[in-house]
Amino acid sequence: MDSQECDFENMLEASLGSSKQLTLGDKLEATVISIGKDYVFLDLGDRSEGLLFIDEVKGKDGALSVAVGQQLKVFITAFKDGASMCGLRMGSPKDRHDDNAEALGALKDAFEAKMPVEGTVKESIKGGFSLTVMGQRAFCPISQIDNKYCDNPELHLGQTYDFEIIKFEESGRNIVVSRRNLLEAEAEEKAAQLWDTIQPDNTYDGIVSSLRAYGAFVDIGGIEGLLHVSEIAYDRVTDPKDVLEVGQQIKVAVKDIDREQKRISLSLKALMDDPWDGVATTLKTNQTVKGRVVRLQRFGVFVELTPGIEGLVHISEMDSEKHIQNPREVVHEGQEITVRILSIDPDQKRISLTMKTETTEENWAADLQESRTNAPQNDSFGTFGDLLKDKLKD
Repeated sequence: MDSQECDFENMLEASLGSSKQLTLGDKLEATVISIGKDYVFLDLGDRSEGLLFIDEVKGKDGALSVAVGQQLKVFITAFKDGASMCGLRMGSPKDRHDDNAEALGALKDAFEAKMPVEGTVKESIKGGFSLTVMGQRAFCPISQIDNKYCDNPELHLGQTYDFEIIKFEESGRNIVVSRRNLLEAEAEEKAAQLWDTIQPDNTYDGIVSSLRAYGAFVDIGGIEGLLHVSEIAYDRVTDPKDVLEVGQQIKVAVKDIDREQKRISLSLKALMDDPWDGVATTLKTNQTVKGRVVRLQRFGVFVELTPGIEGLVHISEMDSEKHIQNPREVVHEGQEITVRILSIDPDQKRISLTMKTETTEENWAADLQESRTNAPQNDSFGTFGDLLKDKLKD
């Protein structure tokens, strides 16, 4: 035998040896080869092919949800006439069993292989839900119907979900299932994929999952990020509950990522127009405007002039008549006051304000000039300056 024949024989043996023996319940990554009238033909890898009932990839409107070349996660549900029958789950319409024993046998196989089964929620009973799986009665505890607290059981009635069988006892007379396990596994898979692709400045559709005094936690597809109260809007938000509610759908931008700590900072205002971009057209130096006191500090008060634009009144600019030791002597939070703009620095996003009237110093100077003009010219005492001159002469 020459070397070419030896090489060919070795390659053939390696090829034959690489074929994987499939077993019931195997979970595989399959590729759609072609789509027929009744079946989707799959490449299961290792020279193996599978069949998937086409009804499993059709929507309610009859439209296909797969295309040639697309990858699917499937389970080996049966072996029939030398073909590997596949399913996205067990319990679909094509998996109906007329024989009760056959159905229970299939459910037991699904239990042992940890393969999802399809079930329909029939009624709410004490502690959970009664449902049917492949014509058999099963029980789902209320804590296992979702991956979050179920406060309205009525929402699940009549719904068809995928479940995992977590208990199969008494020859199938006691079947307990969980939807939560599958949802959590799906969320973990999505989260892993998201962590591989997420980057700062990326934008995501999210759902507000909880509210805190310091902000909101937002689920952006398997990962929860923190939307700090300071990133909700440009204008000041004191309580996130005033703006957001649990379950609300919002669009957020990724501000910062800490992959080691698995923490993500989100922002709503990053997707809004910055009010400082147009401040030069709305506010001018020496302009008198009304504003609302939003924050008091020992050195002064911050005043909101327009949504998202604040200025500082230094404590020395709060009263021209007396010395102020604490801003609370003059104003309180939420109070509307009139201020004058001393300076605007758009680059640093700073505005200096004063509560003193614009004419205070001008009036003082005018009053002084008037007193000099109206002073008696022949007064025996003269002005203070005249007295001083006379004193120096002496």
